[in-house]
Amino acid sequence: MLSIPLLRWLWGAAAVLVVGHLLTLYLEHEHGVSRAHSVPRQFDLNGEGNLAAWFQSSLLLTCALLTLALASHYRGQGAPLAHRWVALSGLFGLMAIDETAQLHDMFTGPLRRGLEIDFGIFYFAWLLPAVGFLAICAWYFAPVAFSLPAAIYRRLFLAFAVYFGGAVLVEMISGFAAENGRQSTPYHLVLTVEESCEIAGILLVVTALLTMVRMVQPQTTVSLLDGGTVRIAPAASVSSEARAERLP
Repeated sequence: MLSIPLLRWLWGAAAVLVVGHLLTLYLEHEHGVSRAHSVPRQFDLNGEGNLAAWFQSSLLLTCALLTLALASHYRGQGAPLAHRWVALSGLFGLMAIDETAQLHDMFTGPLRRGLEIDFGIFYFAWLLPAVGFLAICAWYFAPVAFSLPAAIYRRLFLAFAVYFGGAVLVEMISGFAAENGRQSTPYHLVLTVEESCEIAGILLVVTALLTMVRMVQPQTTVSLLDGGTVRIAPAASVSSEARAERLP
């Protein structure tokens, strides 16, 4: 039997990154140690091409793979919403690419200049098209959410609320903090809250999706046990209770 404490490792890695980020901010503000080079650069949660960006992108890719596995299961059953699970997997994949490539930043400069925004709620102007896109996604995926058992629905609702609360709402607040300069302490503190919410939110999504895989496909011998341990065991060892929790 192979036991992998996947979620425990992921949460531990997230904690290390956040603590490392806070430490680099302290060293930069108090001792002038730049976050743009060497080891400190790897812990910059707002940085690109570093360990922190890779970690967040990997979490989103994990969500894409888990939703793709669920889509495969539902398509095999002929479920009417299976195609929306495929679309959700594609959305997570796009988010994973964007986390690494920062595609959304391509909108910020042109929109900011065109709308003459100096600071404020839409200082990061990519939020303007993003809010509309999120509204469309909420409408499209609502039937999927309402088809889930209440426990899974609540978990995913909380997860997405934390993630998009950081990615959108806190990002809007950071537009006001940017008035003091993007190297100011208030801006960096708001940024830390934003990135921490994104990491925590996506980890909650991973947890909920792993639970769903356990519920709908116990025959794959993957189950969630002991507070987030992924345990791979013979199919016969899957409990009848787990089978009873299988989603319709």
